[in-house]
Amino acid sequence: MTKTSSTKRLGFRSRPLLTKKEPRVLHYLSQQVTFWIAVMSVLAFVAGNMVGQHGWHVFWKSVMGGVDDSLIVYTGTVTPIEKVPDYVRWAKYGGNPHLHTFREVPQDVLVPLPTYSPATQNDDSHPMSLVYSIGHLGSYETGGDQDGSHPGIDIRVPVGTPIRSIAAGIVTSVDEDRGGFGTYVVVRHPNVPDPDRPSKTTTLYSVYAHLSSASVVEGEIVTKGQQIALSGQSGFATGPHLHFQIDRDIDTTGEKVPYHPYWPFTNTEARAVGLTFNSAVNSTVFLKRGLESFVSPLLYIQAQHAPVQVAKKPAAPAAVKQVAATLDERVKLRLARRQATLVATAAPKPVVATDSAVGRVNSVTPVAVAEPVPTPAPAKPAAPATPVSGPVAGVEIRHDGAFSGRTWETVTLTLLDASGNPVTSPTLDRDLYLRTAFGQAEFRPSVLTSLDFQNGKASVQVLPTGQKTLIIQVQPLGAMSAPMVFRKE
Repeated sequence: MTKTSSTKRLGFRSRPLLTKKEPRVLHYLSQQVTFWIAVMSVLAFVAGNMVGQHGWHVFWKSVMGGVDDSLIVYTGTVTPIEKVPDYVRWAKYGGNPHLHTFREVPQDVLVPLPTYSPATQNDDSHPMSLVYSIGHLGSYETGGDQDGSHPGIDIRVPVGTPIRSIAAGIVTSVDEDRGGFGTYVVVRHPNVPDPDRPSKTTTLYSVYAHLSSASVVEGEIVTKGQQIALSGQSGFATGPHLHFQIDRDIDTTGEKVPYHPYWPFTNTEARAVGLTFNSAVNSTVFLKRGLESFVSPLLYIQAQHAPVQVAKKPAAPAAVKQVAATLDERVKLRLARRQATLVATAAPKPVVATDSAVGRVNSVTPVAVAEPVPTPAPAKPAAPATPVSGPVAGVEIRHDGAFSGRTWETVTLTLLDASGNPVTSPTLDRDLYLRTAFGQAEFRPSVLTSLDFQNGKASVQVLPTGQKTLIIQVQPLGAMSAPMVFRKE
């Protein structure tokens, strides 16, 4: 072990050459104006976003990663479809929901969605049966109300009918069930009146199925009456219609409903009692479970329960608001001073020109003289292409093959004749509507007429949702695109 000698023992003392202590990190940062601007900006953001309903929601969603259910305010309900065709009058125009889309329905034959009645639903001769093909917990055979185990109501509407959210809520699912519900959307509605005890609140789930496209994404907050999709015929459907049901969160026995959209039986349970899927729907074997787990959707909407009064959270103290306002003003003042300094620094200085040939510096800035630009010879106009007219037999769908999921993608549609040649002057006897054969996406526009095509071509904006490979389908031509794969940027 090495011994160290004491300076006192040798007869002298040592002193540091630099007696001043080095500043600490906080002392250094306190001298930087930009540091304090950043600190005050963060404080102003946090304090400001804790004041007010919408600001707090943004802060909660972005930082905490969740949704505060107390921000979803129940203001009543609306029907999932605003207007449907009067099928008797539309038929006089030659209208057919199996052949024509919603955009082809004359405006003067559109009527508000009729009032739903379980009694008249069981009467096949009633005009309401033309709109409601299957009643709540009905069967495929009778279409009546509580004649089977079919959850919710099937509403007969042409493809492309706008679908809206029945109340404010949060989108929990936008998915595709190719063998059943097809493309569907599920919206969770917290703090709504309980259908059995309207003075109490509960959580319900509304389900919209067999869609042609969805215009919302999972996690999105929607308002009452906001359009969320377009109706279609996807999944297991013999004709265009909207499947609409309302699931309970907690059934009448106190058990939590396991998933949404819910179905009152599984294939295994149906086989266990000697039934196929269709025969189980037509049977009342699972009716009791359906009554426990579902709400008659249109009866709940038509009830128009009044909002339940809930205790409001205390407002933010006035001191918090004052601090936020003061910090905001200070930040604005600092930024204004900083901007003035940058402008003064960036003022133009005299230009000093250098004679590159001899290396001399001229004290006078020379005047720049623009060199003459030769005028190009006028291009000969191209000979106009001979328009190809005739009926449309197919469509070519072109895209760049990939999507990032963050931006709208441009897809080009080219109309083709029976020989596969482009048709520049097409004859379209019906609308074309876009849907997804695989994956999820929103289309703008989702339905095309002959007016949307210029020289036989049309551009469509597509917003893929999720990371599934996307295949676009154009109906009723049945054309499908090449796969569009997800690529992370």
